[in-house]
Amino acid sequence: MRTLRLKKSSLPNPRSRHTSVLASSSIIASFVALCFFGFRPRFTDASPLTDASSLMSASSTAAADRSAFEPTDTIAGRPAGRLTDRPADRLTDRLTADDETSFIDQRLLIESIELVGNTRTHRDVILEKLLVHAGEFVDEGKLEESRFRLLGTGFFRTVEFSLRRGSKRGLARLRVAVSERNTFLVDDLYLGSSSVVPYFAGLGMTEHNFLGRGVSLGGGFVIGRDRRAFDLAVFAPYISSTPLQISASLLVAKGLELIDPETTDRAFAYQRLGGTFGVGYGVAPAQRIALTYRVESVRADVLPDLDGEVRARAPQIIAGDSFISSLALSYERDTRDDPFVPAQGGRFTASIEVATSVLRSDYEFSKYTAEFQHGFLLFGRHRFVLTAFGGFIQGRAPFFNQFFLNDFAYFVFGRDSLPRDAQVNFSESNDYDDLVMSLDANYNIPLVQGDDAIYAMYFFIGANVAGTASLEETQEDSTGRGAGGHSPLSFDAGIKLDTYIGNFTLSLAYSLDLLY
Repeated sequence: MRTLRLKKSSLPNPRSRHTSVLASSSIIASFVALCFFGFRPRFTDASPLTDASSLMSASSTAAADRSAFEPTDTIAGRPAGRLTDRPADRLTDRLTADDETSFIDQRLLIESIELVGNTRTHRDVILEKLLVHAGEFVDEGKLEESRFRLLGTGFFRTVEFSLRRGSKRGLARLRVAVSERNTFLVDDLYLGSSSVVPYFAGLGMTEHNFLGRGVSLGGGFVIGRDRRAFDLAVFAPYISSTPLQISASLLVAKGLELIDPETTDRAFAYQRLGGTFGVGYGVAPAQRIALTYRVESVRADVLPDLDGEVRARAPQIIAGDSFISSLALSYERDTRDDPFVPAQGGRFTASIEVATSVLRSDYEFSKYTAEFQHGFLLFGRHRFVLTAFGGFIQGRAPFFNQFFLNDFAYFVFGRDSLPRDAQVNFSESNDYDDLVMSLDANYNIPLVQGDDAIYAMYFFIGANVAGTASLEETQEDSTGRGAGGHSPLSFDAGIKLDTYIGNFTLSLAYSLDLLY
């Protein structure tokens, strides 16, 4: 296996890609028009649930936490965009002569709100993120949360609040100064080769603040011999004057799967055309739920005559034409300060997807997943991130809906460790299973922060233990999957980069694939 790969951090992915996706181009075009002409921003989340972060956290593209290197805000005197364990200073105690205020020891009423620095982002997008409004008393807690809500959009490098004298005693003008950052980012960058694909390459890009309205619009592709995929995704975090969210996506894919990894001359081709349409609701600034409908057309070659043992190991698929129709209910709570390399806070997601003949699906299955991540700030600004994932599937789901061990593990000596790219498998492995458990830990040491091109750089070391199994064989064999069960301990090290054009990870594990 040989591969070089620069890939955006998977938590979260601002341009979320569901396990499989569908929406016609006309639906997406109509949806974009609706978002631009008919919506008004509100307080809900700024990224899709499947690969996203909440408004209580800084987006993976916001670089919300710059440790001690960012400018301090004029209210709490802290690095802009990061929580600290120090109690907040009283806002009124920090007002100076420069603020032209003399309101010490009295509550201040906000007379007006002034926005500065938003040359691309629409005014309403910023105002709807604020938890304080004109006519309300100054509340330090709400201002602190409002700052993180703004940073969580991924549209700004820094957010600073300050007060100015109002028209009379007891009144103050709230000044919100933002420094915008690039929002047209590279999500994924693929380049590699394997024993079954001489080369493959791909690119994914997203505009996270389309026309300054807070809409996320992105697409990507990956291509190799006998394998290719193309996808589009759009997400609007607020519709009109409601906390409703709308998402839509499209996937076109063509692949080739080995029937038996031990012999590369046995394989079947398949094609996928499908997508999703979802409606979400922001139940709180850090929480939301979503209901997503998925529809997909699948065409696969008829498998050749095989003996029972080989057929049992072959990827699950209905030969000929088939149809997938499912509904998924998902929940997310995200309080991380930075989804790329969080220093504190956590993210929890849970989802249930059900495909049934009632929805005219040829596949009948239910898929359950849950994921938890938490960040810890240690000495010297070092960060420790712990992630746990679990899931299982009941029924007979198509192989591309099943869990793939390489999506979770790092490099393992003597074993293929190349994950899927854009939902397409470019490796010789066909280890798809119904059960998965994964525990990942990585330690991050800050190297560089505060540059115009590279906002932050970390050296990291990580370890992962993951296990997959077949549900049917587990029920029949108490030892798991027998010879087919795998629970490898894998390791990785490298550099994480938060840059002007996106977040990237330079991984030693993938480089080792060049040699082993």
